[in-house]
Amino acid sequence: MKLKILIVSILFFQIFQSKGMNPLGIMDIIIDSLENRINIRTGNQKNKSDLIFELNVANDMSYFTDYYFSSGINFKVYAPFMVKSPVSKIMLPHHADNINYYALTITHHLYTPIYYDSLTLRSIDHPFAAYLLFGNRKESFNAVKRYKLTSELQLGLIGPLAGGQMFQNTLHDYIPFAGSVTGWETQIGNDICLQYASLLEKGIACNKWFELNAYAGGKLGIPHTEAQLGVYGRIGYFGDYFRHIGINRNETWQLWLFCAGDANIVAYNAVLQGGLFNHSDPNTLKTINHLLWHTRFGGTLVYKTIKFEIAQEVVSPPFQTGLWHRWAYVSLMIGF
Repeated sequence: MKLKILIVSILFFQIFQSKGMNPLGIMDIIIDSLENRINIRTGNQKNKSDLIFELNVANDMSYFTDYYFSSGINFKVYAPFMVKSPVSKIMLPHHADNINYYALTITHHLYTPIYYDSLTLRSIDHPFAAYLLFGNRKESFNAVKRYKLTSELQLGLIGPLAGGQMFQNTLHDYIPFAGSVTGWETQIGNDICLQYASLLEKGIACNKWFELNAYAGGKLGIPHTEAQLGVYGRIGYFGDYFRHIGINRNETWQLWLFCAGDANIVAYNAVLQGGLFNHSDPNTLKTINHLLWHTRFGGTLVYKTIKFEIAQEVVSPPFQTGLWHRWAYVSLMIGF
């Protein structure tokens, strides 16, 4: 595992250079934040007291595929009491001028193969898998230097106890053209998940109608150990991305179209390779693709403290015999 992480770090550094970007310039922001860690304990931090709920629902049903990443729910509760969580102390440090949001998160993802009933194709198809994670999240915005730091620690489980079979078949009961999915008895077995994720977003260009940002991040642990590098652009009518979380009762209408693309270097993927203790499961894959391409594009509408987003995501094949896959998601954020 240590060797994989080292390889990911080296490749991650090389991607920065190949894109003509200066990795040290990005690191300056992180170092500056670390040098100001003492400000966290002086009481000068600006923690938002808003109560915000965000729900993101993703599914490939819109394309009648129902395989690979089949369904996902991500729920976040941003609340002032989360700053007092002991886990918040191991989130990424921030500058005293940053505006910070702390959240409790719940993530439920499930995955299915193309051929539900074929045991002979198990070694070249996606395994049945599901995980359920509970997390402590921090988002820190700096409007002056135009960057955002996100960090999150998640704990949960992968396997039958995550409820993937029950969730999918219950959902299909209410969809006239979707039948019951058989084969979940072969899903990846129960195992513990522990994952730390971080993301740095930095503004590149911005004017009244256009914005371009770069981002770099990574995840370490189970279910995912990977690094990513990408760009995000949007056109429309909107406020500064790095000023706050995206909703504000003092701003009326915002509307924009966006497109993002990133390269992902994957060291380990538990939904394909199994967890910490069950990676020898016969239904797991022995090899995966370690370089994936991912894009998402869609539109966002904001009115004061309500934000609605709808988009499509596309990802390259996760393993050698796999296919390109796409799904859609809708997201709703409401602030109080």
